[in-house]
Order: sequence, then structure tokens, then C-alpha cells
Amino acid sequence: MKKTFRTATGLTGAAVTAALLTLTACGGEADKPAADPSGSDKPAAGAPANMNASGLPIVKEKVTINIAGFKGAVSKDFDTLPFFKETEEKTNIHIKWDMHPGSSWKEKKNLLFASGELPEALYGHYILETDEVVKYGSQGIFIPLEGLIDKYAPNFKKLLDDNPEYKKELTAPDGHIYSLPTIDEGYPDSRDAMFINKKWLDKLNMKIPETTEEFYAALKAFKDNDMNGNGKKDEIPFSFRVHANTGLFSFFGAFGLPDRPDHIVMKGDKVVYSAVQPEYKEAVQYMNRLFKEGLADPESFTHDEKVYYAKIRGQEQTVGAFSAWSINTVFGASAGTDYVPLPPLKGPKGDRSWNRLPVGILSKGSFAITSKNKNPEITMRWIDYMYDPMVSLQAVDGVLGTNIKLRDDGKIEYLPVPSGMNSNEFRHSTAPASTSVFAKTRAIRDKTIQSEASLEKSALDQLYKPYLVKDIYPNVFFTAEENDNRLRYFVDIDAYVNKMYAKWMMQGGLDAEWGEYTKKLNEMGLDKMVGIYQDAYNRYKSVK
Repeated sequence: MKKTFRTATGLTGAAVTAALLTLTACGGEADKPAADPSGSDKPAAGAPANMNASGLPIVKEKVTINIAGFKGAVSKDFDTLPFFKETEEKTNIHIKWDMHPGSSWKEKKNLLFASGELPEALYGHYILETDEVVKYGSQGIFIPLEGLIDKYAPNFKKLLDDNPEYKKELTAPDGHIYSLPTIDEGYPDSRDAMFINKKWLDKLNMKIPETTEEFYAALKAFKDNDMNGNGKKDEIPFSFRVHANTGLFSFFGAFGLPDRPDHIVMKGDKVVYSAVQPEYKEAVQYMNRLFKEGLADPESFTHDEKVYYAKIRGQEQTVGAFSAWSINTVFGASAGTDYVPLPPLKGPKGDRSWNRLPVGILSKGSFAITSKNKNPEITMRWIDYMYDPMVSLQAVDGVLGTNIKLRDDGKIEYLPVPSGMNSNEFRHSTAPASTSVFAKTRAIRDKTIQSEASLEKSALDQLYKPYLVKDIYPNVFFTAEENDNRLRYFVDIDAYVNKMYAKWMMQGGLDAEWGEYTKKLNEMGLDKMVGIYQDAYNRYKSVK
């Protein structure tokens, strides 16, 4: 039997319609589709005569659009996907796909731009780098989209109206919007988390630490006692891995300033480089104390993810505390564990803060219309259809009736994965999934039955939410000149900072070398690099 996917404007069946009414009523106006479900054959002034002004189908007589993109390792040919077959039936628009493996897309993309033999549009999550959007937009290879959005993209325009920061992020330095994004508002607000062995704490009659000194005391007790009872001194009181999800970036918030992998942080509207701040210095000195006393894992700077997780999961427990995205990512679903979340610790000066994860726009360069496009208005209406809330959901998670189900109570439920497939293969069997252009709103996410892993991360979010920093550096555009200069400074500065970070933690010497360190960074152009970030931020803030 043929499986069909539905849009928020074209659901069939009384029960399903009632369920969607529940969905939009509970989700609020943010997910209410802007388009009229019945196609209007009166085009707007200047629009193609073949195009309906609203609703479906988009065109009266079938139109073909040439679109290039890439597909992932488990992706199917887009021509064969039920998602795009149904899209063509509903819109009356045929897409002639020029698809390439993700591994060779960068090379193919460069050839397309160099030859001038461009498709009419580019489609796909992260299809373009932000510097490419600026470069090729300013050269006229990509056309400005803001006028088309206002006239022909009610779904996407609603996203911009409801989220003014999106427009700021998408506006290039010359004031135009040249690309459309993928959006996921359902990501957690916190990134990394910390965990501690509750069984070991109970054995020592110690409570879950709330301060950096209590954490130190717990780690010291873990080291001085045979916590796993095997008669060996094999306990690793604290382990981490230098990575955004498993590192110390949020932990540094106990000393007044959570860090980031690029060390670009905000103090109000001022951009600062964290790795020269006194808060950073104090955090590194604390970590040196842990390493010096054998309380931190000496392999923290060298082990990879596989070794790190295997160490934590070891049959004979050896790790007392660690950093990770979640328990589920380490131990897997339904695994029993003796570890519990560690709340943000209060530092020596009473500071207690945690990193906020940017949510909303994931990729700014997910769709662009080129100067070769013969029907930009029709193309804009086609991509705007992808921003319908229910269409977006199916683009990334698979189609209704096969991968997901809309229940009578308005909840969205994931259907069982067939034997012989994993969940990623299953969604890619019907939809573009990881390479799709989509906007998953919070209202849609709130109506989705969460997996065990998602429920755990949601609980962690609630633990960290009161301590999340207010300001984070936004997803800005740099001019071509700014980007060249920024990268020229950043590569050498970042390498030097990371080298000293590891050295000072493991070997010490920070106090003696701090002055020379900051002097060298300034000689390497740190102030100029931070100035570039500040200029881009100021320009972002000025967008109305």
C-alpha cells in the first residue's frame, strides 16, 4: 500500500485532522502554517502566470528545477525517496537532482563555481560554508532572497518574524540574505554535563559535591581508598577528554567564566578572549592542583572517544567522575549505572555558571538560488514548502505512516525500526534526513514522544538551566577580508593557547610564564583578531 506524507495544510482523515488541530493549538501560533491549503490561481504582481499565489499545487503546469547537492553515506537517490515523490505530486514541481557523495562534494562544488556551469539552486544541510555565501553572493552568483521571502515564503517569513535573531544571523555584511538555513529549536540549551560515582560517595558517606573544594575532597577520597575493592591502586578520580561535549569548558564557570573551544566569549556586548582572562588563569591553576596530586587522568589530553568511553564503562569501575554529553552516550540505552549528574559547582568566589548551547540556526548555508535560475519565484515557493512544520519534520525524521505517526492526541510518535536497520538507515530510506533543509520548531519538538536518551538530556537541561550564561557569541557573517585575517591570526593563536593549556595543567608553571604568554599572544595579533569578532558582532546587532 502506498505510504503518503502529509503537510500541516493537507492532512487527510477526520481523526488525523483533529490531532493536528490539537498540535497547533497546544503548540501556539508559532507552528501554524501560513499558507492557504487551497491553491489560489491569482499570481502576485510580477509573479509567473503559471504559479499559484498560495496553497498547492504551486504551479498549474509542471515545472522542472535543476538542483545540485550531496548525499550522505546511507542516503538513497533523492529521485527514489517517498518524501520527494510526494513533494512533486503536491507541488507539481519536478526536481532534476545533480547529487554527489558527501566525500567529494567540496571538490565538485569548487568545479561548479569555477566553470560557471551552475545549477539553478543548491540544496542540503551545510551545503555551503558561510564564507562561500558571502563571497558568491557579493559576486552575483547567488541572488538576494529577502524580496522573494517577503512575497513568496510565508512559512519562512513567519520564522523570521517570530525570531528576529534569525534575520540578523542570515544577513550578509552587504545587507542581503543570500542563503536559507536549517533550523532546530529542539536542541538542549546545555551541551556538556558532569557525572560522579554515587556508589563511591555513599561508601565514603559523602554527599554530592556542590563546590570546587568539595569536589576536590571527593576526588582525593576516591584516590586514597580502594573504591572498587580489587586491592589495586587503579582508581582514576576524574577523567575528561578535550572536546566540546566531554571537556572542561563549562566546568570553568565555577571560576567566573565558562570557556568555549574557540575561547571567544561575551561579557555583555563586549567580545573577550577567555584564555587571557583572570578567571581562566584561576581555573587552569585549579586543574593543575588536580593533576599534581594524581586526581585527574593523565591521558585526558591524548585518549580518543572510544578509549575514553571504554575506560568509564570498564567492568571494574575505575573512574570516579567524568564529563560527557549524557550517561546514555557512554553506557547506551537502558544501562544501569552508579553515576549521577554533578550540578554546576560553586567556585572559590561564589561563581556558578554553565555554557549555553546555541540553538536555532544550525547551518546558514543550506539553500541558495543561483543567477542561472529561470524561475526564482517558483523556486522560493518550493523551498518555503519545506519550512511547513510537518513537512520539515518528515524531511529529517522520515514520512508519516512509515517512520512516524501522528496520534489522535496530537502527539508525534516514532514507529519501530525494521529488523536489519538502525534508526539512521530507516529515516534515510524514505527522506533526505541528515542532508535535508528543515526547520524543527520547539512546538513540534514538544509534541514528539521523546526517546530515553532525549528524556535524560532534558532532565540534565533542567539541572543546568538556572546557571546558563545569558550571552554567547552569535553565528555571525564575516566579510571576505575579515575572514581571511581572522583565520590568519586564529590558527597560530589557537595552537599556542592549546599547547600552554595542556602544559600548565599537567606540569604547572603558569604563574611564572603568564606575563610572557599574554605578551606573545598580543604580538601574534590577538587584539586584532578580537577586534574582527567585535566588528562582526556590532554589525550583527545593527541589523533591523
